[in-house]
Amino acid sequence: MSKNLKARYESLHREMVEQFERTAALEHHWLIYALLGWEHLATCAVSQYLVQVKELQYPRWLYVVVWLAQICVALLTIKFISGRSRTEESPIEPINKRIWTMFLFLCINVTVLNVTAGQPIFVFMPALAALSAFGFTFMTSLISRRFMAAGFVMFATGILMAKFRLYEFLIYGAGWLVVLQTLSVILWQRRRLAWGDQFATDSSSLPLSDRVLV
Repeated sequence: MSKNLKARYESLHREMVEQFERTAALEHHWLIYALLGWEHLATCAVSQYLVQVKELQYPRWLYVVVWLAQICVALLTIKFISGRSRTEESPIEPINKRIWTMFLFLCINVTVLNVTAGQPIFVFMPALAALSAFGFTFMTSLISRRFMAAGFVMFATGILMAKFRLYEFLIYGAGWLVVLQTLSVILWQRRRLAWGDQFATDSSSLPLSDRVLV
């Protein structure tokens, strides 16, 4: 790869990441991540109660209902808060959506394997943390090295889940809560800067006489 081509790639990638982060700030992704973290923890707490307190192994469709409800609530949260796009979508965004769609698909696959193998609920649970770590590893290579920390958190979460099996649902929920709340705080801190840039861009398109009023 020539130096010129590498420089062009780095410049374009930097621009796409900046647009990706700007969109996340303007569309209130900080609030989405904050709510998703608590919604996911609540779902894990319900599952923990059913498995460890009520000791329910059957009917297994009850767990399907709980987790499908969580997915539906998460989608509604994203749709309701983000609303219509206020900025041009970064080319990274469709790739980001595909990554986490495949993550959900693989989590469902792990669940099916658990049931097919005739194992109790949920013997393969630590594998979900490994898939989470892999998802953030992909984000590290695609978007920013800063996602590496999230990958390490989920890596450690998987180890703790394997070590303390009686609390694996709560540990998994807590791991995701730490990651999502951290992302929420980071995006909240950058929100003012993004709004300032958007305001400046909108103002620059107005006639000079109107800019004074703005």
